Amino acid sequence: MDEHTATTSTTTHTTATPSAARAFIERQLPVSKLSKESYKERKSNMGQTLTALGKWWGRKPLVLVRAIIQGLLLPDTDDTDADRETFLALMTMDDDGMLRRLDAMPAAKIYGMLTPREQAEYFTTEGGKLAWRRETGKLDRKSVTHRAFLRMGYDERLLYCKRPEEIDGPSPEAWQRINAHLGTQATSLAELVAELGARRFGGVPRVGDV
Repeated sequence: MDEHTATTSTTTHTTATPSAARAFIERQLPVSKLSKESYKERKSNMGQTLTALGKWWGRKPLVLVRAIIQGLLLPDTDDTDADRETFLALMTMDDDGMLRRLDAMPAAKIYGMLTPREQAEYFTTEGGKLAWRRETGKLDRKSVTHRAFLRMGYDERLLYCKRPEEIDGPSPEAWQRINAHLGTQATSLAELVAELGARRFGGVPRVGDV
C-alpha cells in the first residue's frame, strides 16, 4: 500500500437501534409482574410512600406510574429480549434487582428451597430445632440465601422483598448493562429520564396528572 492509497475503517456499535421511533410500551409490557408489584404496594396500606402526604383519591401505584413513564421513554429496538431485560432491570424486577430488594428470609424457608445435600451442608436439625451450622460464615449464609431466593417463583419472591421505590434503583453493574443497550451514560433513574427525554422529546419530559 503506497502513501496515496486511502483506507477506511468501520466501527461496530453494540447499542440498540430504534425501530421507527416506537416506544417500548407500544410493543410489550410485562403486565403480570407489574400487576403483582402493584398489588404488593396496595397491600402495604399505610406503608405506601405517598400516604403520609395526604389523601389522593385517584392515586395509582407508584410502581405502575414508573413503569408507564419508563415504557414511554425506552425505545423499541430490533432486540425485543434485550429491551425487556433493560426495562426489568430499571424497575428492579429482574434477578439482580430483586436480590437488592431482598429484605429477610426465615431459615425454614431457605432450608426448604435447598437440595438434601445443601441442607446437610449448611443446616443442622439437632434437638429437633433447625439452625445454621456454626461453621457457616456470613458470606456463605448470604450466598445460600440468594441461591434459595432465586429458585422461587415471582409471587413467592415478593413476600420477602421491599418495594422498588424503597431502594435506590439498579446496581452499578446493572447500569453498565442498561447503558450498553441504550447508548446512554446514566447512573440514576433521574439521569436516564433526562437523557432519553432529550433524545425523544428534545428536553426533560413533564408529566401532567389530569
